[in-house]
Amino acid sequence: MSHDITAPRPLFKLSLRTRPGIAIRLLDSNLKEITRGSGELETEQPEGLYLVQWSSAGHQSTTMARVDGSQKVMELRFDPSDMESSTTHSGSDRIDLALIDTISDTLKSSGRIQESAIVLIVTGDAEILKEVPDLRLRLFDRNDTAMRRDSGHAINLDLGSNEQAYAYRVKPGRFHIGFQSVLNERLGLAVPALAGRQTLVFLTVTRTKLIVPDDGQFVEESSVGIDPVKTTIVTVRGDEETYRVRERVRLAGLLLYDLSNGTNSLSRDVVSVLDDIKTDPLVRLYGALAALSAYKRGEDLGAFDEIASVRTAAGSLQPWVARICDWIPNPGQPGLPTDALAAHWELARAAPGKISKDGNTALPTRIETPPMLECAWLWAIEESIVRPDAIRGTALVAAATRSSGGTAPWLCWRLSASKARSRRSPTTEGLPLLAAQVIEKLEAVSGPRSMGRGIASKLKVLSPEIQATALRVLQIMSSGGRPIDTGGITDLAVSLGLPAQQLRSRLDRISKILDTAATSVSDAAQDELGISKRNETAPGLLRRVEHRDDLQNGRFGGMAGRAGFKVSAEFEEGSSKNWVRIKLHVKGPSKDGEEVEFHLHDSFKPSTVTRRFKKGAAQLVVSAWGGFTVGIWIPVRKVELELNLAKLKAAPQIIRER
Repeated sequence: MSHDITAPRPLFKLSLRTRPGIAIRLLDSNLKEITRGSGELETEQPEGLYLVQWSSAGHQSTTMARVDGSQKVMELRFDPSDMESSTTHSGSDRIDLALIDTISDTLKSSGRIQESAIVLIVTGDAEILKEVPDLRLRLFDRNDTAMRRDSGHAINLDLGSNEQAYAYRVKPGRFHIGFQSVLNERLGLAVPALAGRQTLVFLTVTRTKLIVPDDGQFVEESSVGIDPVKTTIVTVRGDEETYRVRERVRLAGLLLYDLSNGTNSLSRDVVSVLDDIKTDPLVRLYGALAALSAYKRGEDLGAFDEIASVRTAAGSLQPWVARICDWIPNPGQPGLPTDALAAHWELARAAPGKISKDGNTALPTRIETPPMLECAWLWAIEESIVRPDAIRGTALVAAATRSSGGTAPWLCWRLSASKARSRRSPTTEGLPLLAAQVIEKLEAVSGPRSMGRGIASKLKVLSPEIQATALRVLQIMSSGGRPIDTGGITDLAVSLGLPAQQLRSRLDRISKILDTAATSVSDAAQDELGISKRNETAPGLLRRVEHRDDLQNGRFGGMAGRAGFKVSAEFEEGSSKNWVRIKLHVKGPSKDGEEVEFHLHDSFKPSTVTRRFKKGAAQLVVSAWGGFTVGIWIPVRKVELELNLAKLKAAPQIIRER
């Protein structure tokens, strides 16, 4: 006897179109991403309300789309002029020169080569800053431990009412900041601390309108927070002339603007500053990334001064190799962001055989923390396809993999996205073979002649990320007779933002899910893979999200016990000190075989897991990096339960504080 998956709802085509280069994200009524694209995006969805986010050049706009079947194709076009306009050309133009001068005059070199400092400078309208007394702005080390602000050696800045500053004395190393963003999410961003230098992080607070789901509808609300795309980061020694600090901040903003907008500001004057070894290492790194990005877009970088005589054909990188290599700081330098290593990898791919092998022998072989900038992250993903161990699966990397995007040029991620432990796929199959198997099974499920509407309909019972991955595999790997090779796999990985290990796990999971659609499988197997077999949605998922970092908090009634049922948790040490094993128990007057849904933090994949009662109890075991709220829904009994793990007295410190 086979198990039939519930008949899917009818699907209707949704076409989203805008100018090339503008990022598009489609979200469902629970703010879960369904799919993403750039310039244009076509998808098939059931009736309902959807949210479309358009982002470009540091600006974002949101549009509601209703799919009701009244049209054969629901087309939505977006005019970028509707985005918030700005008369400024770069992020640095928004930074008041008087503020830069004040900071430059106040910060002095400690003279100790092994000391570092990170200074967070927050600016914005004075009235807006009054509305947000706590931006939840913190500095963390690579283990997610919050650093203490340096009250003993705090800088004494003569700041205005629209400016705030926070100083940290730290050892050279890689850190990240956490902050409340203007999109009402707590985001993370990598920040370096270099030996003998002080890192200045300029952050801007703004206000915007958000459209959020509430009981099956969308409502508008005001949100205040830090706009990450307006961030500028530089480093100083502390003994520079004020005009030089101004110049570095301005140049950093110009290059960051290039990375956001696909422009090229590498004029003769800019190149001469970047050639100066006394220039801020971060600014030189920005220049290298901008040059590599321009080359990757197919632009002719041109040639200046001494390299003009060796200029080759338009679009050649050869005259620039030595110069870019010189701009990239040594990736092994303590505290340097992993962008430098990713840039070396990209330069080696762009100019094979032109990079000195002797110079590369001492380079690190992998990154363990996310880069600062989005382009470097994508280049690291490319490297991982050839060398899967190039990106280590740390909690921070997992968070970037699950939640980054939409904050270019910076790579920001949701801090809470690190909570679930990544599952490494046991399969040893190569990525091309896995992709070929997925395509073959997709054809088997829907038939080779109905791969469009047919396969989209079949996949509707799966999670949005699984749907998006399967359809992207078809789009990239099964069009125009393209061979399933390393190039195609690289394009697939970059388009999904998934390093090799995570892409392997995703494809392996899709392959197993497709097996369940074509064969007779047990209920337990479908539960484990997160396959939905019912049309009914837990009532809690329709309620308004009050805590974007902990989606289930307050949505399932707020009580751990009701109608004779109770949810509880046990904690055990995990395989390392940073992970906790959690046993979730639900007990009550149920019949054997009745279902209970565990709604976990959205970093878990799947985030909803179904178990069945046996002798009045059901259990789910997970591993977590931090605390979150669990929502429980018992469909047959119409019972909701809720348990905030961070509030439990028995919870370990990392569950209570992370």
